Amino acid sequence: MDTLAHRHKQMLNTWGVTLKLIGAMVALMLAGSTFASSWQFTAGVNAGETYSNNVALASREGAKGDWITEITPIFTVVKTSGRLKMNAHYSMQKLFYDNDRYLDKTYHKLDAIGNAELYEKEIFLDASASTRQVPTTPFNPTGADNKNATGNISNVRTLTISPYWVHHFGSVAVMNSRFGLSEVDYNNAFVSNSINTASSLALSSGTAFRLTPWSINYSNQKVNYTNRSNVEFTTASASLGYLVTPRIKLAGVTGYERNQYLHTGSAPEGGFWEGNMSWAVSPRTKFEVGLSGHYYGRTKFLLFTTHGGHLEWKAEYNESVMTSNSQGIYPTYLVASGGKPIWIFADTAQIQTDSVFLNKRFQTELAWKRGRNAITANVYHSSQVAQEVGQLSYLYQNGALQGANSVKKRGVSAAWHYQLTLLVSANLSVNLLRSSYPGLAREDKDTNVQLSINRKLSSRMNGSINARRQARNSNQNEVDYTENALSTMVVYTF
Repeated sequence: MDTLAHRHKQMLNTWGVTLKLIGAMVALMLAGSTFASSWQFTAGVNAGETYSNNVALASREGAKGDWITEITPIFTVVKTSGRLKMNAHYSMQKLFYDNDRYLDKTYHKLDAIGNAELYEKEIFLDASASTRQVPTTPFNPTGADNKNATGNISNVRTLTISPYWVHHFGSVAVMNSRFGLSEVDYNNAFVSNSINTASSLALSSGTAFRLTPWSINYSNQKVNYTNRSNVEFTTASASLGYLVTPRIKLAGVTGYERNQYLHTGSAPEGGFWEGNMSWAVSPRTKFEVGLSGHYYGRTKFLLFTTHGGHLEWKAEYNESVMTSNSQGIYPTYLVASGGKPIWIFADTAQIQTDSVFLNKRFQTELAWKRGRNAITANVYHSSQVAQEVGQLSYLYQNGALQGANSVKKRGVSAAWHYQLTLLVSANLSVNLLRSSYPGLAREDKDTNVQLSINRKLSSRMNGSINARRQARNSNQNEVDYTENALSTMVVYTF
């Protein structure tokens, strides 16, 4: 009875906050006809029940089952017209555990991005904010979602503001000047938080140089850590291209990069070069390949995209030195290669680390859709090698820090969506991940298989039933686990 009363009280508190937020947003929407006509606001709630036979993803001897109740209010604000554009999505996930009340959790998730035109198509402002959950360490289990009570989850918060100025000098050149300020908070004691500044200035050719495009670039990034030495990256470069045919373009880049981080021997700086070729095979298919030389060695770049009919396919390979605060959490102002920013987004191959590292990553994505069937597949291979001396890529495991200079990840994921009727659909997904830590002689294999049946219950309500099995097999036998779970979920949009 006490457990039910406690849960009931927590649910009422959740709904109280939810209703206040909904009321505030509705009041803003009704504040004026101009506002109401240009902004789109959506509110909803997810409610569900899950049973897991191994809620903490413990080894076979310590596995315990539990029921988990979830209530998640969701709010979305979108504005796509006028001088201000914004897309914000917020959810507050409340989890209630039947057997252990101390496991009850609240997780906030936010993804917001906005752009404002401040003056006459020249001066703009970008801003973004995010809150999400990521594994504290790849060694300990995390699970397919936040419901597994592993204690291996960190809340990572980012906040970014970036004004920039774009000016056209007729058809001769375009100038782009940008400044960025960001904060990254890992909310754990094992990775240092940081405040980052980034500035860049680029002058590129206009339409008058259609056959010989050129650019001059400068960028500087400073990462000011709270618990370790700071890092700085500076790059200056110039590029020149030549349009061989309307479909084939050659380009070369030369420049100098000066970086500051913990090192021995030669300083992490020097001249660099880059050459690449892009080929528009057809209006639907494009191919680009590049080779460059840096103080840390030769690097390669590959990009292939094709789309049309029922198939879309993309393959990409890149190598770059990047900072610890940019591992799929803050996808801007990464270390540039030849003046070009490298964009990295969150995925299971990324880990939290306090190190400058060389990242090598290959990824290919395929999407096929025809009739009632839709299939997606993703294959990737990545390696991260620490570039600093005395500041190893420390990883946390069971109360101890372990030094690992390199991490390798190989993964395959596939999903099949089948539309049984207008109201009923089915989804099957399979995810396989192999993680290797050569310096620790450790290898983990993670498997996750899920099957769900979804039904549209009304114009505002959808329901689903989901079954999953996840497991880890490691050469460190004490961390092996297996879990089976069954859940139901109802999604209601107001």
